[in-house]
Amino acid sequence: MRIEIKKIEEIKNLISGEKIFIFSCDNCGFESIEKKNKEIFSYLAELEIDIVGVYNLTKDKCNVGSLKRIIDKIGIDINRADNILTFTCGGLPQILTNYIKKPVIPATNTLKIEPGRSLGSFARLCSACGECWIYYTGNLCMEKLCPKKMRNGPCGGAENGICEVYERLCPWVILFRANRISEEDFLKIVPPKDFSKILLQE
Repeated sequence: MRIEIKKIEEIKNLISGEKIFIFSCDNCGFESIEKKNKEIFSYLAELEIDIVGVYNLTKDKCNVGSLKRIIDKIGIDINRADNILTFTCGGLPQILTNYIKKPVIPATNTLKIEPGRSLGSFARLCSACGECWIYYTGNLCMEKLCPKKMRNGPCGGAENGICEVYERLCPWVILFRANRISEEDFLKIVPPKDFSKILLQE
């Protein structure tokens, strides 16, 4: 799995408050977590914010059951934070939003997920698109969930909330029914994708 940390200016624009909690990982076993966290702390030093806690998620704990137990265990530290920053693939921030009622901000872009490798469960929710914009879409990945990959609102083809391509709820309908996105956030325009960032081969 290949992951890059977002530019610091992008994260600055998303963070509110002065305290953050960090979820990190070893990229499904592809990277030393100690080396990665050293890079994360150096990166965050520029923000001059208070890190109230860090949790290093391993592949065997990358599933809903384990995550719920983890959140119960570290809930006090999470509650002290104003924001949650994830230095993982795009799968974890999509799940965290269901259990943590604080802004969950993906601080990385997933460039590649190698097929045929053993992965954590949440990695299967990430499209490895190279530009993670899920913060602007209620922490749901439209690259993965929408067959048309609509990043700036629904296409208009759904009938009674059901997608015209697949017989399932439109992900934008899910967002609004679950109040996962505000009207203000909905009106923000997500820029076109830079497809040159995706690592399709070695």
